[in-house]
Amino acid sequence: MNTPIHPKDWIVGRTANGTNHLNWGVKAGNHIYVAGMLSTDPYDGSTVGVGDIVVQTRRVLDSIKEVIETAGGKMTDVTFNQIFLKDLADYHQMNAVYVEYFKENLPTRACLKADMVKPEFLVEIITTAVVSG
Repeated sequence: MNTPIHPKDWIVGRTANGTNHLNWGVKAGNHIYVAGMLSTDPYDGSTVGVGDIVVQTRRVLDSIKEVIETAGGKMTDVTFNQIFLKDLADYHQMNAVYVEYFKENLPTRACLKADMVKPEFLVEIITTAVVSG
């Protein structure tokens, strides 16, 4: 059975592009699938860290962490991240923040250059985690 994941007080149904139908994540059995996270404030939808890849990466990873913890997991349960960067020149700065969140059991990942849903977004990350039991 698939169970939607909605951290307490986070807005649901509004995204960077307006009103969309989505869940922040879905738990299916022992798997947690986290939606593509952008650098938005989860309480009001405003963009965080315009022009700053370090701030945006931290906001994205904090959101991922919150969704995983709400589903009963932890960051060490993450098995795969799909990372999308607006500009590959931001790779090293993004990676410096990324490794703060994954100090052990580094998950597999892919990193691609991609256009973002709004021009002020610099990074988006989609996450899969597997929790035991």
